[in-house]
Amino acid sequence: MRNALRFVDFQTGLLCFLCLLCLAHSAECGVIYVDNRAGNNALNGISPKIVSGKNGPVKSIKRALEYARPGDKIILINNDMPYHESFTLSGKRFSSSGQEKFTILGNGATISGAIPVPQDGWRSLKNGLWKVTPFRKGYFNLYLEGKTLPEYRPETDEEVKLTDIPPGSWAVHKGAIYYRELKNQLPPREAFSLAGMSVGLSLIDVEGVQISDVTFENFRIDGINVHDRCKNIILKKVTCTGNGRCGLAVNGTSQVEVIDSELKGNRLEDLLITEQGVANLKQTTLGKKAALAP
Repeated sequence: MRNALRFVDFQTGLLCFLCLLCLAHSAECGVIYVDNRAGNNALNGISPKIVSGKNGPVKSIKRALEYARPGDKIILINNDMPYHESFTLSGKRFSSSGQEKFTILGNGATISGAIPVPQDGWRSLKNGLWKVTPFRKGYFNLYLEGKTLPEYRPETDEEVKLTDIPPGSWAVHKGAIYYRELKNQLPPREAFSLAGMSVGLSLIDVEGVQISDVTFENFRIDGINVHDRCKNIILKKVTCTGNGRCGLAVNGTSQVEVIDSELKGNRLEDLLITEQGVANLKQTTLGKKAALAP
């Protein structure tokens, strides 16, 4: 009898130890910190600052996603330096866990898809006109010091006449971007950039995701694209601007709630809804009316 009681006590103790171990592991991996200035992808992400051993923030969002599990929270350190990357959330691994949503908290950080125009990327033409040819076609945008420059478009569907492009503006013509310089301006010596990376954040087949306090800008296609089969998606204090097609696209059977956000200044559309997609806007600013496509 005494041996039996000892065995029960041992089992109980072992069970408690395993439970505590699981709780400790959960607490350790529940929050992942990202710092694009001081972080290192060789670290484990469990601390916002490097403290000892491998404890400290990772450098990229993609690295944080490699560590992430359902219900985790990824916290970005805002260094006033854009995160130049794009990423995808797909499947149960990047969904909620019980009552805990899978969360990305930006702390006001910017995620940018812009790529610099190299000095030798410009070709000088006549009358202050310059030409740069993007590697990828389809959607375009041109920025100076990260800010979207005005695009010249004819009022009708007629072809762009290069002579009509005003100073400080650009236009698309036969797969290239043409820019007319301002007085005393030399484009190869200034910080021009193009919309380079395709989509900032792509979501597909996820449920229970919250993206908060972050800006997606200067991507070639969309800032955020919610592809299909996405439920209980919350975008809160999110800004999508300067993207080549649209700020936010909601597609398929996806459902998104957009709270206290800004979708404006995107080249073609600020909000694009296709098929059976649903976007519920609350205290959200749109630069132009939402576009509906079949």
